Amino acid sequence: MTHRQLAAALFAFSLHAGTAQALPIGFSTTGSPVHTYFQSTPGVSATVQFAGVSGALDLTPDVGRQALFFTFFAGTGPADPGMTGVEYQPYSVGLTVLGVTKYFEFDLGVQEIANDQYQIHAFDMPSLTFDLGATGTLTVTPNAFYTQAVQLPANTPAYHLRDLYATFLLTGRTVTPVPEPDSLALAMLAVGALCVSRWRRSGLPTVTDGAEG
Repeated sequence: MTHRQLAAALFAFSLHAGTAQALPIGFSTTGSPVHTYFQSTPGVSATVQFAGVSGALDLTPDVGRQALFFTFFAGTGPADPGMTGVEYQPYSVGLTVLGVTKYFEFDLGVQEIANDQYQIHAFDMPSLTFDLGATGTLTVTPNAFYTQAVQLPANTPAYHLRDLYATFLLTGRTVTPVPEPDSLALAMLAVGALCVSRWRRSGLPTVTDGAEG
């Protein structure tokens, strides 16, 4: 076995032994009730709702993965040319991982704007972190691209406006994958062959050389 072959065998072993194993992580989200805006203003209204979903991910440690975690519904009522103010309402929507529930808490504003349109303002959903013990730490970060402002014409029935995605990142896993017996044997063989090769190059007699003398 040449030095190049030995190096290749050791490299393959190191890759195999150090490969992080994907872990199945299930989650579910609990959405909001229907929030109705401008209830105190006759003839003006808008509705917003976040609907929950559930999913299962195979997460490789230190590799983020995007997944759908809410669906976003919105609709509008008639417009009022004299309406210019923005109204904010608080939201608290839950995420459950391995029986632990935490909440995304944020405010969302809606405003009637020119040309008989409503604007649903951008909203800032915070990241949530879950301590999963020996499995590691799971951080869920909402994707800001899906929480930007959007405009709707007046008299738009409530509909599925947008899917919301977040990045799920598992870090700090303490369990080290154990190499398979075949890979371990390959590494031991490569190391042994390398030792013999170095012994012979040093000029010292091997056990076989001594026996022939």
